[in-house]
Amino acid sequence: MEVFQETVRLEAGREGVAVGGAVERFSTELKRLYEDAGEPTLGQLVRLAAKQAPPIKISDSTISTWLNAGHVPAPGPKEKYFALLVTYLRKQAAARGHQHMPEGAWLQLLHAAREERSALRGGRPAKARVSPEVSRRELRTVETLPPRPVGLVGRESCLADLLSELDPAREKAQPSIVTAVSGMGGSGKTTLAIEAAYRARDLGLFSGGVLFLDMRGYSSNDSDLKAENAAEQLLRYLGVPEADIPPAGSEVLDLWRTHAAYLGRQERPFLLILDSVSAASQVLPLIPSFSQHRIIVTTRHVLASLPGRQIELNELSGSSAAQLLDQALRVARPDDQRVASAPEDADQLAALCGGLPLALQIVAALLKIEPKRPLASLIDELKDTRSRLGGLQHNDIDVLGNPLATRAAFMLSYRRLSTEEARAYRLLALAPGPHFSMETAGILLEAPPSVTRSLIRTLMSANLLLSNAQERWMMHDLIRLYAEEKADEDTNNVESSGALQRILLHLLEVAEEADGQLSWTADEAPSERFLSPGEARNWLDDEYSTLLAAVSYAHYVELDIISIAITLRLERHFAQNCRLGDWADMLEIALKSSQRLGDPQLEAEVLSGLGRFHNAAHQPDRAFSFHQEALRLVIEAGGHPSEAAILSSAASSLVEAGRFDEAMSYFEKSLTLHRKSGDIRGQGRVLHNMGTMLVDLGDLDRAVDFLREDLRICQKLGDRAGEGVTHNSLGRAYYDLQKYETAASHFQQSLNICREFRDARQEGSVLKNLANAHASAGRLSLSLDLYQQALRVQRTTGDRHGEGETLMNLAVTHEELRQIGPAIKCLEQAAIAFRETGDKHGIQAARRWLSNLQARSPFHNR
Repeated sequence: MEVFQETVRLEAGREGVAVGGAVERFSTELKRLYEDAGEPTLGQLVRLAAKQAPPIKISDSTISTWLNAGHVPAPGPKEKYFALLVTYLRKQAAARGHQHMPEGAWLQLLHAAREERSALRGGRPAKARVSPEVSRRELRTVETLPPRPVGLVGRESCLADLLSELDPAREKAQPSIVTAVSGMGGSGKTTLAIEAAYRARDLGLFSGGVLFLDMRGYSSNDSDLKAENAAEQLLRYLGVPEADIPPAGSEVLDLWRTHAAYLGRQERPFLLILDSVSAASQVLPLIPSFSQHRIIVTTRHVLASLPGRQIELNELSGSSAAQLLDQALRVARPDDQRVASAPEDADQLAALCGGLPLALQIVAALLKIEPKRPLASLIDELKDTRSRLGGLQHNDIDVLGNPLATRAAFMLSYRRLSTEEARAYRLLALAPGPHFSMETAGILLEAPPSVTRSLIRTLMSANLLLSNAQERWMMHDLIRLYAEEKADEDTNNVESSGALQRILLHLLEVAEEADGQLSWTADEAPSERFLSPGEARNWLDDEYSTLLAAVSYAHYVELDIISIAITLRLERHFAQNCRLGDWADMLEIALKSSQRLGDPQLEAEVLSGLGRFHNAAHQPDRAFSFHQEALRLVIEAGGHPSEAAILSSAASSLVEAGRFDEAMSYFEKSLTLHRKSGDIRGQGRVLHNMGTMLVDLGDLDRAVDFLREDLRICQKLGDRAGEGVTHNSLGRAYYDLQKYETAASHFQQSLNICREFRDARQEGSVLKNLANAHASAGRLSLSLDLYQQALRVQRTTGDRHGEGETLMNLAVTHEELRQIGPAIKCLEQAAIAFRETGDKHGIQAARRWLSNLQARSPFHNR
């Protein structure tokens, strides 16, 4: 303070102003600045205020009294305008060759003049232990801010929200003194608060000072700063003599509030940053009554009992995180091109840091030390989740003295948890997948819903859990890694292993029940959990990412039976939703699990699953090779009930490959085994497959016989899903028999069952077939609508091969309607779809037909 006042005196001396009364110096210096600026009209100066956003109210008479009558601008809006006025007059004077004091010295001169004027006029006695002399002369305007952050990236919206809450002149129905900025450790809360404070200071919003105080809410030694201790420190900042500050207790809080009220009456609002607060009790006693003061609280907790605005910080977006990294590197070395030259590596580094500003700051520090190190090298170091937190540390501290280490930051939050809360934090990190449900949490914690929800709420309040969607939660990647580290510690390992096994078994049991509901028959016990196929499918959709992760988790912890069983239970869901990529990935994991177990029967089941996958992907040769390997293992092991099903699946691959005689031989072997074992359902499936093959071969009467027998079996067993598939196959047979009305009837029944079971893949195929039947019956308009419905379903499910077939059929209808242009477009799109799925015959057929149409329609060819 004294140094800055001396600067003012020196600046004034350089300009030839006599060093004496502060009011006289202020008036003389302002008048000379006005004259050197060319004496702009008072109207011009009033318009200068009106142009601001929001406009500042000032009259020409007020400005005139400053220039001519020795009046001094009051705190608040008038001081804000005075700073604007000085900036404007200095620019005008400089353009005329005159130099004046810097803006900071002007404000200091204003404050000195105001204090002198206040002392001369006297004042009302202060309350409590505050003497009039202290109130008038020794309540300093101080600034205790840490260094200003170097740029703020990705927080522009939060900064704007915070600044809007800080402006004391902003009109609000209910002014909010306190604004809480919350977020997980390392999310940049303090950086945001400090930047907002600097901007507010630069705008001249807080003539009473800008104070920063570390409340030590998450310190390593649990030495939280209590409200009364904070009040002591704040009073010292304001210049209250030590002898006037009572011992910590209610009196010191009364004294703080009294001084805050005095500053308010003097129109000197202050901004107070209470950093690292862990409980509302550290803040509530410090809140002043004067509504123009402002307090920013930074905290890792959601302090719901604090009055005022809550601003929550999440992780940075990928682009903002990469920008922050680039900015940090360029501040140190402006020519550092590593982020600009490798943007994909920068994005990957940002992802490994989880968009957490602290982690990005550490990465930047590591890269600054090695300016030639490529980003890819650090990516390789951080990829391993088991060592990532160890890699995200640097043996140094930030400007506030906090260690540059993510593990250390998370440890401070972890230490604040109770024993029960810490256990919940560790165990919930074991939930498979990116997010989890209340049910999953309850299984992991072995707790009833009420206790589970209470623990979830507590962890959310501590920003250790995030709400992903309605009734689903997740952890930030790095927070989760720290929880997993704690779960793996020797004292927690047994409990963690038990929880993981518990949730994996639970997911397997429910997946089995859901899959059973999708293929339920009347001779089976009804599901107690799922009342309909729709409910089962909803659960599979909701828990899809969880189930995929469960397969990987189970394999990783060598619970191989669970890994294999979940994969095989998801097969129907994979196929019906065209999730071929996930299906292939899970089968590869299951195959490794079966090979590690050394069980040929299990390995054969997985190999046969791989065969069915490749058949669904229209790769019949690869499919048949997997089925053959599965059969070899079963036969070498002396046979197995699964042999009949594998034979049937192998036969289907042969049909797809056009090897019909071999396929019939495999079907007959399979049917013999099913009859031998008395498996009626298995017999029906083989009869169905034989019937569909005979449809392809044109042996339609035999096909209808086989399919009708299969339909009787499905109806006898109450197998609605199987009944729907068989209706579709019967429709195909009757279509080829040119009995289009009968075909349409079967297709419609199949479509109804598809929608009942929400079988999207089958629905697209059936819609195409139903459209074919109506087109052949002469109902072309109806068929066009059905083809479009089929395409929408197939594009939604990603069934590119089915889409190609529908486009071919749609082209036929367009051609019949002499709509050659749309027909050509359909054939072009069909050829692309067949090329993407590797169907050479489909490509040739589409191109051949396309050439014929283009030859007949040269206009469309152009």
